[in-house]
Amino acid sequence: ANDAGVQAVEARRAGLLAAHFWRPGRVGGLAVSGPCTVLVRRGQRGGGVSVAVADPGRTESTVDVELPFPVRGVVRADDSVSVRAGRRGGLTVRVGGSRGHTHGAELR
Repeated sequence: ANDAGVQAVEARRAGLLAAHFWRPGRVGGLAVSGPCTVLVRRGQRGGGVSVAVADPGRTESTVDVELPFPVRGVVRADDSVSVRAGRRGGLTVRVGGSRGHTHGAELR
């Protein structure tokens, strides 16, 4: 995808989806509530998934991310990341005050 709302690239064989959202939007089943950058890497050890979220524009206090796959549990998550398990799992990421730093979680 490459339009006014999102620029994204997916490498399916590598299990990677990288997207920068300029505003709330959706791409490849991934949805976000506001401007942010998201990297999803599937196929980690034991079938896990790693998700990294940042707000390089420093405009948001929180970003909600809806994931395009089920989340059964959390392996590890930064203190700034709340994970929602379920058929359409998701994250709420507290990006405010982090000066554009990356916030991550490893899921299964």
